[in-house]
Amino acid sequence: METTFLVDLVKAVWREIIEWRTWVVGMFITLSLGVLAVGLYWPERYETSTMLYADVTNIIEPLLRGRAEVTSIDRSQEAREKIYTRKIMVQAAKTVGLIDNNTTISEQETQIIALRAAIKIENEGKNYFRVSYGSTSQDQSFDMVNAVVDAFISDNAEQRRNESRSAYEFIEQQVVSYKRQLLAAENELKEFKSKNLDGDESSVNARISQLRLQIEELKLTIGEVEARDRSLKEQVTNESAYLNVKGKVDEERSRLSTLKERLDSLRLSYQETYPDIVSLKQQIAAQELVIESMQGGGYVSRASNSDSDKNPLYEELRVRQAETELDLRSQRNRLVSVERMLENEYERAQRVASKEAEMSELVRDYDVTREIYDEMLGRKEKARLSMTLDVEGQGVSFKIQEPAVYPINPIGLKFIHFVLAAPFVGLLAAIGLVFAYVLLDPRVRSPSLLINSLPAEIELLAVIPHVRTRLTRRVMRIDVIVLALVCLAAAAVYAGIVWSRLNGLL
Repeated sequence: METTFLVDLVKAVWREIIEWRTWVVGMFITLSLGVLAVGLYWPERYETSTMLYADVTNIIEPLLRGRAEVTSIDRSQEAREKIYTRKIMVQAAKTVGLIDNNTTISEQETQIIALRAAIKIENEGKNYFRVSYGSTSQDQSFDMVNAVVDAFISDNAEQRRNESRSAYEFIEQQVVSYKRQLLAAENELKEFKSKNLDGDESSVNARISQLRLQIEELKLTIGEVEARDRSLKEQVTNESAYLNVKGKVDEERSRLSTLKERLDSLRLSYQETYPDIVSLKQQIAAQELVIESMQGGGYVSRASNSDSDKNPLYEELRVRQAETELDLRSQRNRLVSVERMLENEYERAQRVASKEAEMSELVRDYDVTREIYDEMLGRKEKARLSMTLDVEGQGVSFKIQEPAVYPINPIGLKFIHFVLAAPFVGLLAAIGLVFAYVLLDPRVRSPSLLINSLPAEIELLAVIPHVRTRLTRRVMRIDVIVLALVCLAAAAVYAGIVWSRLNGLL
């Protein structure tokens, strides 16, 4: 919007005000006095408030930390939920006298709705909140706040005692129930263990590991004994062959001795050249070769030192071989026994595994029931302590931090506000109506607006101003004087009404 148009609009409004001056002044005076009249009859509203403190008993709380829990909640929200209940509203209304025994249900509901709308609850910080109530009556405002707070505090204390007692009784019943379940689970577990004596999986595995170790040790021992037995058998075999050769050599030596005796006998009678002697020498030489070949050399000295056919080494080897064979049989029998025991342990492990699932389920049921039972015992103790605290007033309680003060000064719009606002309202309303009239009037009042609305080929030649004659100016002067006197009279009346109200005359 161009500046020229705004200037033309202001001039047009001013011309209309001058032209309709009587109506404008009349509207200004009427609206001003009307607003003042509204201020005269505007009801004064009084508000009373009190601040409450949610006392959590800070002295006892450290001693009970972890035993009696105090939940951190919004106290103002908790108070709002309780104060707005029908019970508190009816009790407070009866205390003040808004409701009596003759009040109908519909009237009670109307009063309760009005009270809920008038009562305000605001949070003032941690554990602090303010309850306020506004009314046109000072006494009702003061009495209603006190009645609501008293009803709320007493109801809260009673409710907490009842809730704590109910919670304790409920938890006590649960403790008894879980105790029965715990005893039943314990009896089932004992009965199962008494019927299944195979032990547990860990003991069976330990026994199997022990038997496997014994089997490995026995196998190693049997291997050592078998090696020793084979060695003894070889020694006995060699010694037996030696004894056989020794017997044949002894026979040949006996034959050699016989030949030598015959040779000695012939030498007594014959010379060396005697054929029999020569023949015997040849036989003796051949016999010695046979003996030497049989003993493999070196046997002559050994055989010569042995005067007996018995051999102690051979006998000792036979004894040791017999002992080794006996030890080997016993070790093998022990291995068979241990392997049989291992098979039995495997069968036992299968039985234990088949019962392990049932055993685990029984143990799990017992552990879960035991855990819940212990937890319920702790909760029972907490509930008992909480109930004791509530009964003795040591739990969360609401106390009056700032008592209600009897209201002296009203709140909201006061008479002085209407006194100050009335002239501005009258003036702005009158000017606003003229401004709206100018905007809505279809007549052209601005040359710039006319130029913009005309086609380009049509030009505006001239603008003819309003002409005021002496008569119009004289009439205008008289009207201004009259209207000024009327405004002065209205102002005097206005001031008189204000003075009378402020001094209590109205």
